[in-house]
Amino acid sequence: MSYSFSKGDPVISARKSKTNKNSSLTQNQIVRKYGLTKNQIQRYLPRPQVKRVRGRGGSYWTVGVWPAEQVEKALQGTELSQILEEREAARREQRQIAEVRTLFEEYSPDSYIERARRLKRSFVLHIGPTNSGKTHDAIEDLKRNLPGTYLGPLRLLALEMFDRINAAGIPCSMLTGEESIPVDHAQIVSSTIELCDYRTHFKTAVIDEAQLIADPGRGASWLKAICLVDAEVVHICMAPEAQHYIEELITRFSDQYSVVYHQRLAPLRYGGICRGYRDLRPDDALICFSRKSVLSTAALLEKNGFRASVIYGALPPEARRNEVRKYSSGETNIVVATDAIGLGISLPIKRVIFAETEKYDGREFRSVTTAEVNQIGGRAGRYGLNEFGEVLALGNKNVIQEKLGKRVPNVRAACIAFPREVLETEYPLDLLLRVWQQMERHKEFLREDMQDARILLKCLKGFHPSENQRELIFDLITCPVDTRTEELVNYWAECAKAILRKKRVPLPWFGTESLLDCELQYKAYDIHHQLLRRIGVLDDCTAERSAICDRIAELMKENKSQYIRRCRTCGKELPIGAMFNYCEDCYTRGDRVPFYR
Repeated sequence: MSYSFSKGDPVISARKSKTNKNSSLTQNQIVRKYGLTKNQIQRYLPRPQVKRVRGRGGSYWTVGVWPAEQVEKALQGTELSQILEEREAARREQRQIAEVRTLFEEYSPDSYIERARRLKRSFVLHIGPTNSGKTHDAIEDLKRNLPGTYLGPLRLLALEMFDRINAAGIPCSMLTGEESIPVDHAQIVSSTIELCDYRTHFKTAVIDEAQLIADPGRGASWLKAICLVDAEVVHICMAPEAQHYIEELITRFSDQYSVVYHQRLAPLRYGGICRGYRDLRPDDALICFSRKSVLSTAALLEKNGFRASVIYGALPPEARRNEVRKYSSGETNIVVATDAIGLGISLPIKRVIFAETEKYDGREFRSVTTAEVNQIGGRAGRYGLNEFGEVLALGNKNVIQEKLGKRVPNVRAACIAFPREVLETEYPLDLLLRVWQQMERHKEFLREDMQDARILLKCLKGFHPSENQRELIFDLITCPVDTRTEELVNYWAECAKAILRKKRVPLPWFGTESLLDCELQYKAYDIHHQLLRRIGVLDDCTAERSAICDRIAELMKENKSQYIRRCRTCGKELPIGAMFNYCEDCYTRGDRVPFYR
């Protein structure tokens, strides 16, 4: 597009002041600033004024210019205005993203290390595989040197240490995200690692399962505890793959450490293939990787004369503890479990049998890793009860045989927490979380996975809290919630909105008619408790949760045949470890297209 100018057109002198010069825009400047095409300029803008420009050779020519204010006014109210606003918002967001990335690059483990150098501590590193007595030796020193604290990855481990220490006649309290059990004159606190007390000085601290320092979801808690727990002696129990990294970490702020190596007290070996029911024995543990598989397998075993205890992640901790008790006391004689058995559960198991070798990790089906095979398989063989432990496979023997006993790759990076300090900046919370999640992996550390927090924040979209609620919102969205379960996410959203509106938080409504209802109800009470604790309200749901666990125990005693998996086409019972939802005959005939569970 071009304009032709006549003698009557107003002319702006090239010698006008800089202010006037800068307040007018040429056609090319408008294209660059607003992204308009030349046709859009002709359509939406009035006829331009004329500006005389002097060239290098002394000659003059004229160009069309528009006062900047005139351009803004002309575009207001047109269909282009929203597009232009969106473009400007996108440019503004890109600038903010660059600024936030620069801000996040300033955060690293160094902030912890500087504070760690001011503490006077010595460290004892306990290195060894599962069932090698690492934690036992550390706890014995803890009981001799009080006051102290135990920091573990799971409530079940904290509860086990709570029971063990109190049984030894030493008062011990327990503190987890789900509950608090105070004990008068307690000299030890057994807690999950997220609730480590950094304000109290201890004589002894025990940090368990420290190889989880590299876990993107929770590893930041181990990094913080190792760097900042205030104790004269810190025992760190870990798998061998974490030794090199944690030694390097400690030498950055202290040279006072020693290493104690532990060997398995009952050797572990590969026991071959399990061919089915006729090969099963009492004191076996069958490993599946889904709740449905666990319940179906337990039902099939009970149909064939076994008495089964079931253990899986969605089962409430008290119910899991009850299942462990039944097995340990002889009420049941076989265990069916998911990989939840790998941490925090001590059972008199001689053989671990992998009924499945593939698991869904939240994104895809994959083969079990070397670390998982060794961690889960390592539960076989209880010192004092068995001379050795055996690991077997049902079906794909190669996966288990190849990975059992193989060295796990070394931990190469720790996980750092999302820095709360950035909440004081002017940037939107959703932008902070998005940029943090999209940052490239650093060679020396991982960033805490905030995907669940982003999912929960989206549930508050359209809800407009006041500015002074920003930190509260962050506390609410970092509440542990299974974001893969829609019912729990919806319940969290109802509770969070009630808190932000300063209204009564609703109680869970899922009921206890079925096992799934009980699991949802228990998890919802956990959400209720955790959210209220974040606003300083102590709401004791112990009685309600105990009632749910009692109901689960009743349901577990009932006939489990309803959980048996059957062929989708002919209804035939599927065998233990079946990969598909169809029997072999239907699969061979091609009656249905098979698919993974």
